[in-house]
Amino acid sequence: MLFKEIYTDLNRKIKAKEYPPGSTLPTEIELQHIYQVSRTTVRKAIDQLVAENQVVRKKGSGIFVAPTISKQNILEMTGIIKPPYLESSDRVKFKDGYLRLVGPYYADLFKINANELLYDISFLTAIAGKLTSERLLLPLDQFPDFDPACLKVTPIIEVVNAGKLNPADVFQDFQLIKATDELSKQLGVAEQGPVFKITNLFSTKEGKIVAVEYRLQDALTTKYSIDFS
Repeated sequence: MLFKEIYTDLNRKIKAKEYPPGSTLPTEIELQHIYQVSRTTVRKAIDQLVAENQVVRKKGSGIFVAPTISKQNILEMTGIIKPPYLESSDRVKFKDGYLRLVGPYYADLFKINANELLYDISFLTAIAGKLTSERLLLPLDQFPDFDPACLKVTPIIEVVNAGKLNPADVFQDFQLIKATDELSKQLGVAEQGPVFKITNLFSTKEGKIVAVEYRLQDALTTKYSIDFS
């Protein structure tokens, strides 16, 4: 049956990481042209991969290879400040994303040249209806294959873990700040209202910073637990 041949080929490519975890698969229409079959046949093959949790369909976003990191891995790497969720967001809305020069501040933080390039990705996520403003900074040299689209289905910890250097620890800074005019509009909170700002610095066993994440959430509706064990 044709759909089984397509399923087998896609399955092979996923396992060979031709389509790595979190990456975008071709659309059903594109797969229809690639394999020269009907869209119904393509859909059956994708349905089989979805049923096996190998791919994820995100309405309005596309088809993605499922993330591979476990919830336990996420717990172990999150640090002492535990968020109330462990999975990827329900919805991602990109605000900005570009490559820019690292600059002196992040050059010192990452211990790289100020003239190297850095991914600077800002986006809003919705998890169980709650909005979070996120910013992710990744040195290009450490993340040459990074695709911002993977953030639609992949937890940030797995994104960071996909770089050349695997993170082994997270340093966290937890602050309570006042919402700026822009932030109050993004999160739907009162101007000057309380906002949690968490900075996560992901580092290797040797202490080298490989990624920085900033997370801002409404302090009146967001709960965190602190793990001192």
